[in-house]
Amino acid sequence: MPKVIDADSIVYEKVAWGLTKEIVAPQTVGSQKVKVKITEYLPGYAHEPHVHPHQEEVIFVVSGRGVTETEAGKREIGPGSVVFVAAGEPHATYNLSESEPLKAIIIKAPPDDEELKIH
Repeated sequence: MPKVIDADSIVYEKVAWGLTKEIVAPQTVGSQKVKVKITEYLPGYAHEPHVHPHQEEVIFVVSGRGVTETEAGKREIGPGSVVFVAAGEPHATYNLSESEPLKAIIIKAPPDDEELKIH
């Protein structure tokens, strides 16, 4: 049976680069193969370079502007941009605005994997 989630009823969690909330996850709906989050990168903040060894990630930008960085280089992102990050690929997301959050829907599969920071 499908589960309907009211995203507004899920509270954001504070993280180093802003706010995030898990909409679809093992702990919210019992998903076993995918995780969906809404993340707001606060003005001037970044999710520093990191890697998920076994997890693919899709970043769909809803609002704001920023930069995504992978081994292929840096690219500007904005509303409608979709970033695909393969498992094991180092990546980072930066909000370069000093006044506006960068809001994105994040999809990860499988739902759980470790996050390794790159120094």
